Amino acid sequence: MSPALSYTIRRSDRARRTRLTLTEDGEAVVVLPRRATEREAADLFHRHRAWVERQRARMDERRIRLATRPSLAAGRVLTIGGVAHIVRVSSSEERAALERRLRREAHGAIIERVAARAPELAVEARALQIRDQKSRWGSASRNGTLSFSWRLILCPPEVLDYVVVHELAHLRYAGHGVRFWRLVERHFGDHRVPRRWLREHHDEVRQALD
Repeated sequence: MSPALSYTIRRSDRARRTRLTLTEDGEAVVVLPRRATEREAADLFHRHRAWVERQRARMDERRIRLATRPSLAAGRVLTIGGVAHIVRVSSSEERAALERRLRREAHGAIIERVAARAPELAVEARALQIRDQKSRWGSASRNGTLSFSWRLILCPPEVLDYVVVHELAHLRYAGHGVRFWRLVERHFGDHRVPRRWLREHHDEVRQALD
């Protein structure tokens, strides 16, 4: 099998079905339930290899777009809270100050959305943290603590709102089952649009200050 069509297998005790995912580096990973056969992984991958190739092509496009964007010193357009700003940063001190500003704005925006959305879902967040999560936009713990990436302030407001609703829904349902998605749809609507935006702009947002 050529490298372009390769995949790895990861077994999971929690997986109920075989599924195919891509890592941030474009590596195809087939997640198998513990008792599933490797043949199932091969069948799933080959059925969806055209999708894998399309996703890898999009990742390459995003990498090119990031590599050719203006530097922060020259002036880069950042959308902050839904408003476009030309941001210039020429030193590590200025970058640190910009990140502190964005964290403050993210904290305020997320608190506002949590306060507005929690009563609608009939849940209560016991605590709220703004962090720099590397692999997640948000998370919800069993004790009711919600954590969000400050980088959500660089996303469209409706995307931030979706992540808030998503994590609040986890205070009702821990997994991503049917009841969970029904609750999200009831209070947000079509979640496919913001999820697609987050996938397509992942690198752009994660590396906004690089």
